Amino acid sequence: MQAQKPRLYGIPFSPWSEKARWALDHHRIAYEEVEHYPIAGELRLRILLRKPTGRVTVPILADHGVLFTDSFDIARHADDVGAGPKLFPAGREAEIEAWNRRSEATLAALRAMLMLRLVDDPTFAKAALPRTTPKAIVPLLLPIGRRAIQFFVTKYRMREGAETHRAVAEEGLEALDKALPEGQKYLLGAAFSYADIAMALALQGVSPVDKRFMPTGPGGRAGWTNPELAARYARLVAWRDELYEKHRRWV
Repeated sequence: MQAQKPRLYGIPFSPWSEKARWALDHHRIAYEEVEHYPIAGELRLRILLRKPTGRVTVPILADHGVLFTDSFDIARHADDVGAGPKLFPAGREAEIEAWNRRSEATLAALRAMLMLRLVDDPTFAKAALPRTTPKAIVPLLLPIGRRAIQFFVTKYRMREGAETHRAVAEEGLEALDKALPEGQKYLLGAAFSYADIAMALALQGVSPVDKRFMPTGPGGRAGWTNPELAARYARLVAWRDELYEKHRRWV
């Protein structure tokens, strides 16, 4: 009997889900991807996690009865069981964990800026509906799309501290800019690591990576692009694109 593949529950356009996918793919781990839909997929996650209350979110990796509920933990697991070069080289774990914390804060701030900017856009509400929704009934379901967006904004408390989101995002981008002097390819120096993955995905809310690698989701490329930050940190966007071309092409 063929062993069941691990299952990755995620959102195709989510930078957090992409962090997990990239780590799994880097280590050539075969897995089944299960697309999660906000609101509609909440019950499935609660059953999976046996968590009737509190916040549930993706990515989640279910691997032979063990659940990994965070992209960082999924990446660590992939490093333990997968093939190929390590993403967490010995002795550098603390540095990588620090970069991951910076990535999480930067991403959360950029996502909040995006969502609060587009929360009342009807096009954004339409894109929040499942991709399989028949076109004929999309207009009837737009209120559900709007409710999904409002639910998401509330779930992650994006309106709290709204005036600080930009400062938090800029702090993370400035730290990355200083840590990558001209010509340096990787944050840890000589080798590609999870620190690079984490901070590369932090740039998704500045200027999305090419659609060959991942979709942009609700709002499209224009919605996910912050023109001012993209211009200011053009060198970092180019660094991210080079990382994708070199380390993500085979996907």
